[in-house]
Amino acid sequence: MPRTLDTQAYLDTVCELLQQGQCHVAVPVAGGSMIPFLHNGDTVYLDLPDSPVKKGDIVLYTRENGRYILHRIKKVNSDGSFIIVGDAQQDLELLPRGELIRARVTSARHKGKLMTPGQPRWWFYRYIWLNIIPVRHFLMALVPRLKFWQHKK
Repeated sequence: MPRTLDTQAYLDTVCELLQQGQCHVAVPVAGGSMIPFLHNGDTVYLDLPDSPVKKGDIVLYTRENGRYILHRIKKVNSDGSFIIVGDAQQDLELLPRGELIRARVTSARHKGKLMTPGQPRWWFYRYIWLNIIPVRHFLMALVPRLKFWQHKK
């Protein structure tokens, strides 16, 4: 019989490991809010932030209700709050307090390939994709059509 693990309990344990000094804790991505950068089944590697988080960082945070979310920082406000958004989303979310941020993504494995900050794909989503929120859905609908044309050669 397959065993299931409660996501909340699992991520509570991940956060405890990070607080105890563990580094690069691997966590599988569940859900589609970070598509196209991360897909369901990809892996992110989490660390405690070793410097202040900034625009473009992907963070694991908890909402006021305790639910864990993995999204990207759109803006750091002067009052210490954050505007957060998933890469597949257009709706911005206010994260009222920095202490709700539990970890920062320091690398990721997408389709078997390791990605780190500074690489072209990471850079594109951090600086370009984050700033074109109003046209994301249009572009995401267009990409499958472009792939169709590429394979038809």
